[in-house]
Order: sequence, then C-alpha cells, then structure tokens
Amino acid sequence: MKSKKKYWGFYLIGGILVLGLKIIFGNAGSERLLWILHPLALWTEMLSGVLFTYEPGVGYVNHSLRFIIAPSCAGIHFLMISCLMLIYSFVHRMNTRIKGLYWTAGSILVSYVFTIFVNGIRIVLSIYLPLFLKKTGWVPLCLTPGQLHTMIGTAVYFLSLLVLYQIGDNSSGRIAGIQRKQTLFRITFPVFWYLFPVLGLPLLSRMAYKDYENFFGYELPVLLVCGAILLPICLILLSTRFFRLSVKS
Repeated sequence: MKSKKKYWGFYLIGGILVLGLKIIFGNAGSERLLWILHPLALWTEMLSGVLFTYEPGVGYVNHSLRFIIAPSCAGIHFLMISCLMLIYSFVHRMNTRIKGLYWTAGSILVSYVFTIFVNGIRIVLSIYLPLFLKKTGWVPLCLTPGQLHTMIGTAVYFLSLLVLYQIGDNSSGRIAGIQRKQTLFRITFPVFWYLFPVLGLPLLSRMAYKDYENFFGYELPVLLVCGAILLPICLILLSTRFFRLSVKS
C-alpha cells in the first residue's frame, strides 16, 4: 500500500483533468472546441476527400452531403476515457516519480492525438458506410439510421480502445521491464473502461428514472457490437491457450 502512495498525485492529475474537460467542454459550443474540431476536420478531409467549411455556432459543414462535424462529434468522452485508462492502468508501473510524470504527460498527449485519429475514421465511416449499405440494400429493415450510427461509433471506439490498451500495456511493460501474456482476464480492463462510462452510467440513470424507451435504440446496439468484437478475440485467446497446453502435455 505504501509503495502506491507516490502515484496518488498522478491519479489526482488524471481525475482533475477529466473532470475539468467534462465541466468546461461537456456542453461547449463549436468556438470553444476548435482545439479539437479543427484538426479533426482537417484529418477527416484528408481521409475522405470531402471539404468542410467552418460555420460559427454550428461546426464544420459539408452542405452537399448534409453532414456536420458538430461539437457532439468532437470525441471529448473518448478523450477522457482514453486518458483515464492510460494513467490509471499503467502509471503505477513507473518506478520513479519522473517516469510517472512523463507517463502522465505522454498519456494526455497520446489520448488527444489518438482521439483525433480514431474520430476521423469514425466520421468517414459514418459518411460512406450508410450510403454503401443503402446502395447495396444490406441494411436490415429493423435498423434505423440512429442505430446504425450508434453501431458504427461503438465499433470504432471500442476496437480502438482495445488497441490503445494493448499499446499502453506493451509500452509501460517495456519501460518497467515487465512482460505479461494477454489473457481473458486482462481483456476485461479495457472492456470496463469503455462499457462503464458509455453503457453502465446511462443504464443506471435510465433505471433510476425508469426510462426504458430508448434501450433498443442505444444500449442494445452497443452490447451487440461489443459482443461481436469480443467473441472472436476470446475464441482466439482460448484456442491459443488450449494449443499451448496441448503442446506442453
């Protein structure tokens, strides 16, 4: 317990940063979010070839596609989740305070860059995938545009968070001289970091107010997508472990 006291300051920094982001930018307009919306729009233009024009009070707009990179598309929540995950999951591996400080600062910077990178991919998919599915007729009749949008965002964000956790795990392990095998138990850490704030907290609020009208429009698509991503990963890990045990025996 004593050995972890030196990391409390870094946990506090992460908590204060995320709380500040939530308070200051949680419901902010486009003008206050230009620090993330502007590079996001540029990155989206590079990926898609679609030009966006900034309109004050609205965001970055493409009128021909009727698509807006609005404040709600900034990815602030993903930025907060990524930052907390990298700091709280790995800073305790740093064996000195200076390394802990470097890791905390690096986590903040990496989370910012990674959020823009991932969010640009999500926006491009949100633009072109519905058009492709509509053209080919592959969209199920029971799937609404809102549910499709939710499923695209969930798939991109959840898979990206799994990748980011693995990067953080490997990087911090190299710094600390720790090598750990990926197991089913370790998969639960990034799953928790994504599902608790994205699904758990809204679900608890919905249960408190007995509001279940939008469960099938939000919570169910999120669960289905996360389950579809986790299932093959778990099967691969189980088959790999079974193969190793069979070889040893």
